Amino acid sequence: MDSRFLEFFTDSANLLRDWLEWLGLRFNPFQPLDASSDTRLGDYLVEHHVLAKIWGDWHSFVFAPAGGGKTALRVRTSQLCWIGQATNHPFPISYLPPFLVWLHAHPSREEHLVALCQAGAIRLLLALGYYPHWFLDLTSLDQRAIHQALVWNLPGNINFWLDQVQASQSITPLLDTFDPTFILPNPPNTSDLLELCRTLRVIESTAPPPTPLERWNQFVDVILRALGFRSIYILIDGLDGIQDTARSPDIAAECLSTLLPLTEEWTSQRVFVKGYLPQETQPGLTKHFARLCDTAQIATIQWTPALLADVVRRRVYVASEGAFGSLDAVASPAVRDLETLLAKIVRPLPREMLVLTQRVLEEHVARVGAQGIIQPEDIDAAIAWYQQESLMFHANTLAHSL
Repeated sequence: MDSRFLEFFTDSANLLRDWLEWLGLRFNPFQPLDASSDTRLGDYLVEHHVLAKIWGDWHSFVFAPAGGGKTALRVRTSQLCWIGQATNHPFPISYLPPFLVWLHAHPSREEHLVALCQAGAIRLLLALGYYPHWFLDLTSLDQRAIHQALVWNLPGNINFWLDQVQASQSITPLLDTFDPTFILPNPPNTSDLLELCRTLRVIESTAPPPTPLERWNQFVDVILRALGFRSIYILIDGLDGIQDTARSPDIAAECLSTLLPLTEEWTSQRVFVKGYLPQETQPGLTKHFARLCDTAQIATIQWTPALLADVVRRRVYVASEGAFGSLDAVASPAVRDLETLLAKIVRPLPREMLVLTQRVLEEHVARVGAQGIIQPEDIDAAIAWYQQESLMFHANTLAHSL
């Protein structure tokens, strides 16, 4: 990268940061655009009515285009599972098929189950880190079963992860490594957390890993019987995580062809799939799994201008630590209901809304630097840029389709 360009980019970013601090925003709430890497995502999620349709002990599939809020909805579903400190609720497993590990997009049933066991073991370790008493109050037999599930399914050696926790006396290293969005209220008592680590360390495990199906069944038993969770929710996301699946809806749907046949058996075990899938995969999924889709709850995420405006307002409220809940508070009196104005212009997707809002801020900083409030000319320049970018996007899309 050209050093002059890098210097310009850094200076612009610093100006924007300084200006946001001057306005009273503690961080830029419109970045990052990748919801899965946003550690604050849970703080400013907007409740979408689709959630009511998919929440419950049944299979369900939600469809939306890229940037349409699938990951945010998955995170919100997971959050609802962790309300309260008891285990009388579903145990959520966020399952993003590990295409980069497989190096292909046609996993076998066994590959799915191994990856699913690992995703489940990671969430189990994180959950125990928040609630050590769930493990410490169990019988020694059930403690050994949980330890076995962790040993068989965690990536790497369990003692390596326990070392991280003990060294920092917190679960922060695990969150940073595994899932920055897995943030629950009421961090654990340090003494209980360290006791959890000590107890796990002294349990010996000599049994070699069995088949993937046996490992999965053992994990289900640990969650539902030993820990007493009501059910298990498998939250499938990231199906368009590589070029092959992003470009071909059929390949993305076929990726699940060896996993979804298990749903009939899983229903009787109180294990339910909830898919957050690219909109383009819906025809292929309903074609190949017509029986499942006939009984599952199916929904499409649709965004109104009012909901998109709330996406920005909620982020402003969190970033200002509750001082204000709209960009109108830091805009010229000539600007009214800025969020709705922008929401009526963008393609109806949260990511597009964030892109245009971010551009308004960048236009202001480019025009006058880290001072003053948002002016109509900042908004006009951002809208002109966005409309030009949209024209180029549609032209490129048309060219690729010819």
